[in-house]
Amino acid sequence: GGHSLLAVRLFAQIEKIFGRNIPLTVLFQAPTIEQLTKIIRQKGWSAPWSSLVPIQADGSKPPFFCVPAAASTALSFEKLARHLGTDQPVYGLQPLGFEEGQVPHNRVEDMAAYYLKEIRALQPEGPYYLGGMCFGAFVVFEMAQQLLAQGCTVALLALFDPGPPAPPSPF
Repeated sequence: GGHSLLAVRLFAQIEKIFGRNIPLTVLFQAPTIEQLTKIIRQKGWSAPWSSLVPIQADGSKPPFFCVPAAASTALSFEKLARHLGTDQPVYGLQPLGFEEGQVPHNRVEDMAAYYLKEIRALQPEGPYYLGGMCFGAFVVFEMAQQLLAQGCTVALLALFDPGPPAPPSPF
């Protein structure tokens, strides 16, 4: 039982010692030391990168798609997935820019459209269940707006700690 900052430190040490740049999302594919060791030892192994990270892929309920806070990763939803139970699929959306060579989105609208493309590859039809933490709340709100504009159903829009609304402009 660790947390995302420990994971970042661990993967920085792996890169320093073994010269292997492995994305944090591998922790969901290889959650044990034994499995992670096998990946480190595999010659030529590279993780296929996707913004859509299966935190808990199994379950019969509709998937819950979560966008993390700014400067955070999909790992931040691991505890939430555990609390929701084994029958609830949970996917985190990893922002661009954490991996070398990636250019992050500079507009919420673009980030939302990109995430929706990833989600719809997995789930082409609604209803959609969306959640966002802090800055991620603004992104999932925009995702919901885009889905509604496309005639899709958003069954849940969960905003975790979205911050206070902006004060009205005096102009």
